[in-house]
Amino acid sequence: MKEITEAEIEKAAKAFIEDGVTLKETKGISNEELEAVYSLAFSYYNTGKYDEAFKLFQFLVLFDHLNPKFWMGVGAVQQVKKDYKGAIASYCYASFLDISNPKPQLHAAECYVALGDRENALSALAALEQYCPNDTETGRAYRAKAAELKKTIE
Repeated sequence: MKEITEAEIEKAAKAFIEDGVTLKETKGISNEELEAVYSLAFSYYNTGKYDEAFKLFQFLVLFDHLNPKFWMGVGAVQQVKKDYKGAIASYCYASFLDISNPKPQLHAAECYVALGDRENALSALAALEQYCPNDTETGRAYRAKAAELKKTIE
């Protein structure tokens, strides 16, 4: 394996900070390669191999921190392992990257409920309601799930 020089690290850090470049781009890793890793991580998650899934999802967010799907994977593993605070942070980042996706907001609300934090759970659901599209089947489905969760909180 080729050793990374200090100059290469400095160049990658500068590109990351100043230009918003991902580590994936600085290392020449393709989207297809990351999607292959995602498929494996998702498979591990679905078969209950959470430690293995978590390592791969961490790898994915390291190399492409701008992909909300990868953050959702990290959050999902954290949630199932009852690391609710970590899951909330991951879901918030995923939501920040794709505000119209209601999934991270719903799962963050579930984590807040698990922590007994009613106020923040309701806040996450309010964000879902504000940004979730009304005119799609997915939007309507998530709004219905949010309404059900809200009933259990109130």
